[in-house]
Amino acid sequence: MRRRVLIGTILLVGVTGGLCAEADDPAPADADATRVVARVNQVEISYAEFKQRLETLQPQRGPIRPEQFKEVVHGMIQEEILLQDAMAEGVDQDAAVKAKLEQARRQVVIEELVRRKVIAQSQVTDEEARKMYEDNKPLFSMETVRVSHIMVKTEAEAEAILKDLQAGKDFAELAKTMSQDTGSAEKGGDLGALRRGQTVQEFEDEAFRLQEGELSPVIKTQYGYHILKGGAHASVAEPFDEVKGKIRQSLLRQKEQENFLAFMADLEKKAKTEIFEDQLR
Repeated sequence: MRRRVLIGTILLVGVTGGLCAEADDPAPADADATRVVARVNQVEISYAEFKQRLETLQPQRGPIRPEQFKEVVHGMIQEEILLQDAMAEGVDQDAAVKAKLEQARRQVVIEELVRRKVIAQSQVTDEEARKMYEDNKPLFSMETVRVSHIMVKTEAEAEAILKDLQAGKDFAELAKTMSQDTGSAEKGGDLGALRRGQTVQEFEDEAFRLQEGELSPVIKTQYGYHILKGGAHASVAEPFDEVKGKIRQSLLRQKEQENFLAFMADLEKKAKTEIFEDQLR
């Protein structure tokens, strides 16, 4: 005895995201269909239905841990209880409900048609993504700036170093002897070319503001107090591998739109349609 109906927002209560756990080897489909995980007044909930519910929930909530499986099943039980009560009350016979069910049926059938005829036919190859990248490199450019810095623990130290720099002392030499950022100190404070998002906001803002050779005032970050020396600004293309996913998604959406419009136009040519404008008033 099986009757299952999806009820939109019900049954998501109590399910939270979590770390993904490795699943056992999948059982055959027929075994999943006969394996019962719960029963509500003689209506059985199969393991196959439970797996389908997990697949529905995970894109919304993230991976669901095995210890949360019982919560998911409880949600399905609540849904079945509500459904059985609705059927007993004759809710499904209400004219407005029937209209909504018919609209939902139409939507599901149309979506499946589009999935088969449009989405399944819309594929993007690596070659197409590469061509898009090469033909539109300015779209994938990013601003970079070369910058050096000296970092110390206290504001007083930083102010003293800044005065020495303003008096003409060599930035690289002071960085080597005074900076507590050991990774860059040995290189005269040079951090190389930075792009946006690589460092904390207050440091990034100042680095990109500075002109080449310009000294910053003392700035504070969570790491300490810094004096920056601006370097060359440049614009470089992001590596293809870093933007390939976004390019593929963009091209895929474009292909799906184009294929849908072509598919729709073809269907409209074959269909005999009439609009009775006088009946619209």
